[in-house]
Amino acid sequence: MSSTAINTETKEITYEYPLSERIRTFLRLEFLLDQYRFGAAGDSPWHTRMAISALLDVKGLLSRSDVRSELQKELDRMIASLEALKERPEVDASVLEPLLDECKALAQSLRAAPTGMPPSVRDNEFLATIEQRAGVWGGTCAFDLPAYHLWLETPVADRRVLLEHWHEAFHLIDEGTRLVLRLLRDSADPITEKASAGSFQAMLDRNTPYRMLRIILPPGLRCYPEISGSKHYCNIRFMKQPEHGERAQQVEDDVTFTLERCLI
Repeated sequence: MSSTAINTETKEITYEYPLSERIRTFLRLEFLLDQYRFGAAGDSPWHTRMAISALLDVKGLLSRSDVRSELQKELDRMIASLEALKERPEVDASVLEPLLDECKALAQSLRAAPTGMPPSVRDNEFLATIEQRAGVWGGTCAFDLPAYHLWLETPVADRRVLLEHWHEAFHLIDEGTRLVLRLLRDSADPITEKASAGSFQAMLDRNTPYRMLRIILPPGLRCYPEISGSKHYCNIRFMKQPEHGERAQQVEDDVTFTLERCLI
């Protein structure tokens, strides 16, 4: 499954495909934390529900894998790559050095942080009650969780204080995820490619450990890519969705798109 960034009908649409489980996890975290920020910025109880739902999903994701360790490893790998670039005369040190400092500082903060789920989230009975009911269809409605319903009706400023307190438990993970993905996205040179009759295959250099693919489609193109592959190849089929919900079909025309292979 690819991560998708959609702007508007008049702008490009970007689809992202991770080439490792580590990057897959980072993309999911980014999606959930963006959802949290959107919900936390809103005024209505429905916005707050969205923020809580995202934070509980982040908690669940982090409880199933050692994301902090994975971020440290990825940052250490990026630091080594950036250090190697310092030897190249064509590299602008004024651009490179701040990036290196940012990566090193964040990697050090992750190493120094306490291990395990922060108590502010792990031991919070209020959040635990919501999390238990969230697995039931409609289980967080007012008659199931009256305490949650009451809290959602408190002033938005009070809700935001608590939301920020709970988010603080994940702030290093949030910063690390955004930094890693930002550097990856900035690392690629865009190449224009053509999918003949909606189909495109490419071999990836076995000596170059790409981390992510990005497919960028021009404005107004009413199709989407189905992406599969590994670190050694990629296969892309461009699909169209009929208006009435029938099974998606591969397009018959050639599709020109931009492909970015991300690595740093």
